[in-house]
Amino acid sequence: MPVVPVFPLDVVVFPGMTVPLHVFEARYKRLLKAAEALDPVHFVIAPPPREALEDEGADRPGEIGTLVDVLESEESLDGTVNLVAHGRERAKLTYDHVEPVPEPSGGVRPLWFAEVEPWPVERTDPNDERVAAWDALEAFDRYGDVFFAPTARDQAAAAMPDDPLYQASFVCANLRLPPDGAQRLLEAPSLVDRFREARKAIDARLAAHHADASLGPAGEA
Repeated sequence: MPVVPVFPLDVVVFPGMTVPLHVFEARYKRLLKAAEALDPVHFVIAPPPREALEDEGADRPGEIGTLVDVLESEESLDGTVNLVAHGRERAKLTYDHVEPVPEPSGGVRPLWFAEVEPWPVERTDPNDERVAAWDALEAFDRYGDVFFAPTARDQAAAAMPDDPLYQASFVCANLRLPPDGAQRLLEAPSLVDRFREARKAIDARLAAHHADASLGPAGEA
């Protein structure tokens, strides 16, 4: 399996999702150099684990992440780098080594490298996927009515992909869940499971919102 640099980030990237990144730390500039040696240029984004794993004195990123391809990269005059990364596929990580990277301040920060095993989401009966997708998209529409401005709601509807895999990614990426909640959706074993878990997250968020609204401004029903 190839060894790929890992970018620990408190943002869960789903397949098909495009994210802008601003790189300023020396270790992540080193990550980009390592990624440029790969064809195509890519690295892994993995959030910190729910329970930090300690090794060689540094917290290690999690063991499930997303392979991302670098679509654009531009270095600014101040030496920072702006790039656009596109989620390719979910992957399991087996950490290979950590490289200590000197920082201008005089400290040293870790850059992790991992062997990457692609872990595509399981595809099951297309009819089951369509039903799960319909339920999740209907719930997402209700979610948008509550939490999105009208313009953003219309933009979301216009941007919704046709492919069920990317529909699930689009919904999950736009639920504004905390990283641990989004990570649970990324780790769902099948596409049907991902849609169902997204629907549960939407229903829970809407229920909490309506409960808060029913209390009124003074916090009383």
